[in-house]
Amino acid sequence: MHALRTRFSWNQFANRRSFGGFHWQISPNAEAIFGSSGPDLEGWRRNGRARILKTGLQRTIERIELPGAALIVKTCRVNGPRSWFREVFRGSKARLEFENAQALIARGLPTAEPLAWASAHRLAPGTSILITRCVDAVPLQDFLERQRITLPLALARKLGTTLARMHEAGVAHPDPHPGNLLVTFNDESPTFTLIDVHSLRLGPPLSWSESLQNLVLFNRYFQLRASRTQRLAFWNAYRAGRTFAADQSAEQIRELEQRTTLSNARFWNHRMDRYRKSNRQYRVIGDRSVRGHAVRELPDPFVEWLMNNPDAPFHDPDARVLKDSRTSSVVELAVPTASGLMIAIYKRFNVKSSLHGIKNWFRRSPALRSWDFGQNLLDRGLPTARPLLVLERMRGGLSAEGYLLTERVPDARELSAAVADGPQRAWADSLGRLVRMLHDRQVAHRDLKAPNILMSGSGADATIVLIDLVGVEPGKPVSRAQRVRNLARLNASFVHSPKVTRTDRLRFLRAYLAWGLHGREGWKSWWNEIAAATDAKVARNLRTGRPLA
Repeated sequence: MHALRTRFSWNQFANRRSFGGFHWQISPNAEAIFGSSGPDLEGWRRNGRARILKTGLQRTIERIELPGAALIVKTCRVNGPRSWFREVFRGSKARLEFENAQALIARGLPTAEPLAWASAHRLAPGTSILITRCVDAVPLQDFLERQRITLPLALARKLGTTLARMHEAGVAHPDPHPGNLLVTFNDESPTFTLIDVHSLRLGPPLSWSESLQNLVLFNRYFQLRASRTQRLAFWNAYRAGRTFAADQSAEQIRELEQRTTLSNARFWNHRMDRYRKSNRQYRVIGDRSVRGHAVRELPDPFVEWLMNNPDAPFHDPDARVLKDSRTSSVVELAVPTASGLMIAIYKRFNVKSSLHGIKNWFRRSPALRSWDFGQNLLDRGLPTARPLLVLERMRGGLSAEGYLLTERVPDARELSAAVADGPQRAWADSLGRLVRMLHDRQVAHRDLKAPNILMSGSGADATIVLIDLVGVEPGKPVSRAQRVRNLARLNASFVHSPKVTRTDRLRFLRAYLAWGLHGREGWKSWWNEIAAATDAKVARNLRTGRPLA
């Protein structure tokens, strides 16, 4: 696959210069932009022409506004042994991206025009710089999420055509998520530009096996956010641009969907360790008496205030108390953010027995489980309140009370109240689809009851949100027995509700079993198993004296 790769050496262009502590390679097309003196990065920064778009340990990206052009300057850094050895064997990122962009243009594929690259050393790894012409476009992911739309059919077809051209040209992007595709509209017709191309694989046209690997990575994002109709439009456009045998199309798309489902599951399970480490999204906080984790955007003074006294919000006489029981206490809490105060939900998990700390030595505490599972459900595209911070008091090396801060679900009501007031058809269909999605994405919920489900908004725009995730079990395929138990627990919440009829329950089950896609065969066995498990749950609660919730 690498045999046809186009390489550009130091001798490719005559315009090679050394200044400012860097060795520069400048494209002939850039002479009119830089002038005879070459790129003057420090001068542009001093003159206020540079604006930082993104910065981190690995790289900094700046936009430079010049009289005749807008530029993107990417400064890549070697920030550890792994990146150092990587550059020893494959060269600097700036050089790779420069060369790969040249190769894409030679193949007639759209990418940002490379103008110059530089390295601090000719041979040894170190800081490198890439300058490209700025493309007036936005990342596709940002466009879809800011516009709050899924994937228009015209955009889906254009995406399929674009990926087909890439694969036919022998180009595979190892990280083909929609953030690495810029989209612009000319006369309402979308055009895509490929960016972040330093690790492209170049060679002959991709075989089906190689294409499938790349399509699975691309499809992971859209399988969660685009409908089957939209994904089919993408596939038909992609298929029309490839040379595979036409009679294999049905098997290929089925294989693509199945492989994407498995790939997403591995990705979600792998991320479970990320939520309690310091990285770009999360940070470890605390000391020997109070420890925990928080999202990066929470301001330090607020985090320190809560760490110094996690119980302070519960002693505030002006706090709005939502719950105060033996097991937990919940209040609303104003959280300072960059855009102003945000009302969040703050929950304390009380110590229920002397064995609480010992149990938590062998398992994650309820607060930590809620933190981990909340982040993981969001990664799986499932609606829940986003956790912002978790804390644990430590006594004798064992965890005691836990504290969880989450975003507040706007205009939220418990499902029981929403069912009592609203039309049954809407919530039954929505809830059935959500629980099916929960199970299909390898999440069981042994405490799936009405108080743990909120309805946000009303009417056709209402959204169902899962809360109180201590009973969630993510990470493994959900067996039929587990599905039946989860559905029976939810069904038991409405045993005594006069508003929920047999027709409503059948509508829920029809949505859960996706009759429109899989047909209605076997629904009666599901109905009977759920009914039997519900009766057993009701009888068990009667024996123990516990009310059904």
